[in-house]
Amino acid sequence: MDKPQRLLLNIEDYHQQAKGKLPAMIYDFYSTGSDDQLTLIDNERAFRQIKLRPKVLIDVSSHSTKDSINCQTQVLNSTTTLSFPCMIAPTALHRLANNEHGELATVRAAVACSTVMCVSTNASVNMKRIADEHRQQIRMNYPQSTSQLWFQLYVLKNRRSTQKLIERAEECNYKALVITVDHCEQGNRECYIRNNFTLPNGIQAENLVDDDNENSEFGRTYRSNIPIDAALSWKDIDWIRSITSLSVIIKGIIHPDDAREAIRHGVQGIIISNHGGRQLDTCQGTIDALRDIMIALGSDKDQIDIYVDGGIRRGTDILKAIALGAKAVLVGRPILWGLAVDGAQGVQSVLNILKNEFRLAMMLCGCQTIEDIRKNNLLILDNRSKL
Repeated sequence: MDKPQRLLLNIEDYHQQAKGKLPAMIYDFYSTGSDDQLTLIDNERAFRQIKLRPKVLIDVSSHSTKDSINCQTQVLNSTTTLSFPCMIAPTALHRLANNEHGELATVRAAVACSTVMCVSTNASVNMKRIADEHRQQIRMNYPQSTSQLWFQLYVLKNRRSTQKLIERAEECNYKALVITVDHCEQGNRECYIRNNFTLPNGIQAENLVDDDNENSEFGRTYRSNIPIDAALSWKDIDWIRSITSLSVIIKGIIHPDDAREAIRHGVQGIIISNHGGRQLDTCQGTIDALRDIMIALGSDKDQIDIYVDGGIRRGTDILKAIALGAKAVLVGRPILWGLAVDGAQGVQSVLNILKNEFRLAMMLCGCQTIEDIRKNNLLILDNRSKL
């Protein structure tokens, strides 16, 4: 007798379904962290430790002509509208989850859900093909979509190779560069060694594969260390800003001093991130880091867009991040679980689950708008300084 189909009601349902479907080597590649995986665990646990204090007797009804709950928000200096404050984080090699379409399936869901997709340097589909699919989906199927593409950039040792990636992103009409800065050396990911991780035939990091490119060996095999420059510093951020008109967002900020420095160097945004627990183990959880950074920046926080990723598994997690001052969150692994289970439709379903949970959390907390979340004093925190 066939085993009954699991009801896919939440992100954990998609996680378990994907776990049962993916080969162990690929599942571990996506799911695990570094060392003892304490940061990976803490990212989720820290959200659960924040409690909500809802307000009541506020009209949150839906009328025939107008929905009183508005989940939309604006990011990137108010130039981009999201259907709700959640974006697709950059994650590598989507064809491992969905061999046929990979990132092309993910971008279809991003367009359908009017959100931003951050395309990884290590994508398994070339950035131009993703951009072409993005344009076609908007033109043919979703003309009202406000979706955008941002390009996640690893700064390579060869600066000319880095500049070529930036130029290609500009040519393909990406709207922002998301520069990863917490990867001077790859974290200790023991599952790679235990599983002898190798890329299946036909799958490679397409943006790094070029006949005259010294990074091609990594792009084709994923076995050698990615040729990222361990000497990366703030002067390189200044250099990137000098050669591009794209907005610059720094991903991998945890320390308040680095958030202050980002403001001084004129970047448009920061993503508070510990690389999904895949780099420095025992690093602070991201929602706790968000809180510390917002306190440290004070009024200066209004000079920059602040985003957060890591551990977001429920709509209430998104609401908590917004209440602490984030413009939006980014989700990575949940997107991969949706992609593995049902391609573009699976990713779209994951985003819709989070949106519906977020909207319900807004209603139950007495919030009609995103701004209400920020001003309604909804969080019960510990005895550290309050925002």
